[in-house]
Amino acid sequence: MFNLKIAMVTSTYPRYQGDGVGSFIHSLACSLSRLGHEVQVFAPFDPAVDPTWWPGVSVQRIKYIWPDTWSVLGHARSLKNDMSLKWHAFPLVILFSLLTIRRLYPQIIQSNFDVVYASWLVPSGFIGGVVRHLTGVPMVIHLHGSDVFVVERYKILHPFARFVLNTANHVIACSTDLATRVIRFGLSAERITVIPYGVDAERYMLADQVLNPFAQLFKDKSWKVVMGMGRLVPKKGFAYLLRAAPIILSRFPNTLFVIVGEGDSRSQLEALVKEEGIQKNVLFVGRIPWDQTPAYLKMADVFVVPSIRDEAGNVDGLPNVLLEAMAAGCAIVASRIGGIPDVIHDGENGLLVPPKDEVALAEAICSLLSNERLRRRLGEAAQKTTITQYKWMQIAERIEAVLKASVGRL
Repeated sequence: MFNLKIAMVTSTYPRYQGDGVGSFIHSLACSLSRLGHEVQVFAPFDPAVDPTWWPGVSVQRIKYIWPDTWSVLGHARSLKNDMSLKWHAFPLVILFSLLTIRRLYPQIIQSNFDVVYASWLVPSGFIGGVVRHLTGVPMVIHLHGSDVFVVERYKILHPFARFVLNTANHVIACSTDLATRVIRFGLSAERITVIPYGVDAERYMLADQVLNPFAQLFKDKSWKVVMGMGRLVPKKGFAYLLRAAPIILSRFPNTLFVIVGEGDSRSQLEALVKEEGIQKNVLFVGRIPWDQTPAYLKMADVFVVPSIRDEAGNVDGLPNVLLEAMAAGCAIVASRIGGIPDVIHDGENGLLVPPKDEVALAEAICSLLSNERLRRRLGEAAQKTTITQYKWMQIAERIEAVLKASVGRL
């Protein structure tokens, strides 16, 4: 048995306690550290970083532009509605890549890192590919979804993607769908492994409803809560949940639709609520601290993941919140798309419906609202799935095996 020294390169990493953006990268880094490996994270500087927060692993923040207020790379800010790159993305990616290579290259040599572990195909994969080319240190890339979409959409990035994929020792994809898509860029199936994300299962299992932002509403009515959580962008499919709401309310008028999250599409979704005439039954919570998500999930009678493939072709790799809702024991209705069918098996640990079908979505939600026994059975099965297959340490051990094989010391 031996321990690795891992240089983890990422364009997104939590900036403060409770920052939900990039939380899964942090959970993975900490899990690899608990397995005995030395993990050094290289991430962009951000003015929101709390320097007093000690995240459990060593993090180097790369300053890549001045003034600091222009440091807006990563943290879900480079894509507009997750459909197209914002104008600032290209220059900031170039600056971050060059300065990170400049920082990483001498440290790879001086500190004897065993492997570069790059999250996202671009820019982290490109950074790792250049360093691998210069030093010979093995590199593994972890694909998450939007990175592959960006490369598919912008032909100017195709040569960079092929360089990265040809340079990598191995590639990890979070879903079968994502692996299939990246193989089209010439990557052989033998050099890619599907490993889903993990979840801090105990954190969600043991959570209590220690806060209830709906207290005033619950005083007046006995609500059934149908909840969706995620960034408010088209690929999350919340518009279809809201279009399904009138159908559901015709049968269950005391249903409260709770949408947790923030994003570019919020105004359009609020307009849709008014158009459907369901203002009294919809609550937009906005962004919440990540450490409060277990308490919110415990309030849901039905949790909905209505993901779609948006007009630009983007689709979730594997929504982290899906695994979190499963760990919380939620009864789940989700779209049969992307990486969701990898973890949700229809009728066993949740219900799957076709994407962009508000009628099917409404019927599935109604079937759960009308049957407490079914909700309990599916919720318990979902929770058992995370305990037996998707704890972060279990996932970290699978990734550890890929890293060790790439280093040649399995």
